[in-house]
Amino acid sequence: MSDSWQRARGRYEEIVPPPQLSFTVDAALRAGERTRTRRQRMHRAWATAAACCACFLLLINVSPTFAQAVSAVPVLGQIARIFTVAEYSIEDSEHLIDVRLPALELPNSTDLQQRINTEIRTRIDQVLQQAEDRARETRDAFVATGGDPADFTPIIISVNYEIKCQNSQYLSFVLTKTETLASAYTETYTYNIDLTAGREITLRDILGPDYKEIANAAVLAGIAANEAANPEEEYFHGESGFQSIADDQAFYLNQAGNPVVLFDKYEIAPGYMGAQEFEIVP
Repeated sequence: MSDSWQRARGRYEEIVPPPQLSFTVDAALRAGERTRTRRQRMHRAWATAAACCACFLLLINVSPTFAQAVSAVPVLGQIARIFTVAEYSIEDSEHLIDVRLPALELPNSTDLQQRINTEIRTRIDQVLQQAEDRARETRDAFVATGGDPADFTPIIISVNYEIKCQNSQYLSFVLTKTETLASAYTETYTYNIDLTAGREITLRDILGPDYKEIANAAVLAGIAANEAANPEEEYFHGESGFQSIADDQAFYLNQAGNPVVLFDKYEIAPGYMGAQEFEIVP
């Protein structure tokens, strides 16, 4: 190994995992507290994730060559802004949990970074706790009505994220929680950041004061085009159909920088059609 790598490794080995990662430990340990063995397994998983994250960030800070190489590689360049702070799986008699948690790193916008990371942490803590409670209640009801505990199908809970756009001006990513028993239910949270202004942006910021009219026209045109191309698929119509986007409509920016509005499963179409997305070209 080179001297610079040895020095970086030495500094890394002295690092105490940062307290900002504690929410990932809480989520893992909460589901793993039932047995001592499971607690130890989750602790090892957390320690590994924290050490990898700390080593990566250390190398960016102490090695200009490494940082330059990272910025030149698309995937690593994205991780330098949105990185996986922890990744783990938990399995027991009630649920299967698969979590991949993101964290935002914005050197020039500390307040925004802290607020978004806190929001992500709070949301994931809440949805995991609620999902665990539902899983426990479902299993208890199954057993109470005569079901064999060994025949209970664990609820599957998945938390993941995807970077949708990253360029010199915008960073856009989507955080998704999916809960599956008889069918899948998904909750989506979107984050759209103007890097030059150092703040989150809205559809109004992108499309102007007539953003609702512009977005509604794009959605209606998309619905008509999809139904024409796929006659077997039909959206809801009338009072139960699409009327207008919401004031806080979920959206992300695609690689072209255009907003894409999101509608959850069952929101404007039958469940078998899944979630719906419509690009808006200004």
